[in-house]
Amino acid sequence: MRPALRRVVVPLCLCLSATSLAADPAPKPGATKKKPAVKVPSFSLPDMGEVPRADGLQRPKAEVAPAEPSTVRPQDATYSVVKVEFAKAFVRGPQGHAPVQPFTSVALRGKPPTTEKFSSLVRVRSPQRVNASIEMAVLDPRGDTAMTSSGELAFRGTTTDEIDYLVDWDPTPCRSAGKFHVLVRVAGVPMGSWPLLVEEKP
Repeated sequence: MRPALRRVVVPLCLCLSATSLAADPAPKPGATKKKPAVKVPSFSLPDMGEVPRADGLQRPKAEVAPAEPSTVRPQDATYSVVKVEFAKAFVRGPQGHAPVQPFTSVALRGKPPTTEKFSSLVRVRSPQRVNASIEMAVLDPRGDTAMTSSGELAFRGTTTDEIDYLVDWDPTPCRSAGKFHVLVRVAGVPMGSWPLLVEEKP
């Protein structure tokens, strides 16, 4: 006897599902894919107002440069004595030092004879305004030195070509009264001699 033949029946639904799983067909030549649209956020600038005009605006004023030190050599500077004054004391004012109690003579009192306390003022002018040394000497009637003083005329930083040199003299013993003389020397150069009367008083 021949063996019986079996028939295998494949359901139609399996064939259709296999066909649907095949790869998608390739895109046609020349076709382009559409890109998704990108949303750009909108923004706006704030109101800056009206732009100012240059009319009526002023440039800032330049600061005045400080006065530079004088380039004149000390040996080339010139000096002159404007005045020499004597008084009980001097006070500083807008126009310089002014005498408080001016007098015509210095009192000489006591034993031994001693001068009273007084002050002297020398005003010096220098167009170049260069600092310089100053020396003063008070000579008695015999020509001997009774009092001396020395210092410096500091012109730098001033706005004028005149400067005062003030000396407060302490009481000094003297041999006798009479006509004294005050010698002034600036930057080593003699400026002259000025009289100073010393009188004996009770």
